[in-house]
Parts: sequence; structure tokens; C-alpha cells
Amino acid sequence: FFPEDIKTLLVTSKVVQSSLPYPEEVVKGCLQETLSYFYFILKNREDTNFHIKDVGTLAIRGKKVTMAFSEAFLLNLNDSPYVVEKLIAVS
Repeated sequence: FFPEDIKTLLVTSKVVQSSLPYPEEVVKGCLQETLSYFYFILKNREDTNFHIKDVGTLAIRGKKVTMAFSEAFLLNLNDSPYVVEKLIAVS
């Protein structure tokens, strides 16, 4: 469930690679391995924590999924009006 006013962004290896000092093929391989691992966890219904650097931790426990955002990430969002309040309202 995503509120209508939250935008989604398609992330491609080319977009990710543009901000990294690695060739696109290396970035593409890393993304594929990460997605394969995440798919394996979900398929086997295993509990896990998925740490997203500088953002927070996505925790999967049975059928419950929670996101704990890092304080630095939330403070960075604070420059955008009402973003923190929207994130809190969704949870």
C-alpha cells in the first residue's frame, strides 16, 4: 500500500552506476545478486533484516514487514515539508 502522493522511482543499473566509480556490469551484477538473495528470503518465508545504507533497516518477521529509518535519513528528509509526518502516518 502506497499513498497516492508518494512517488515511486524505477532504479536501473545505469542510474545507480552513474553515481559510483564501478563499471555498469559490476553494478548490474551486484543488483542482481541482491535481488536474488531477497527473492530467496521471501520465497522461503525466512525472517531477515535488510539493511539499506544511509536509509535504515527493512525487517521481515513472518507476515510482518517494518521499516526503521535512520535518524540521519529522517533529518535529511526534514528539509521537505511534511515528509516525516507522511512517513509516520503510513506506519
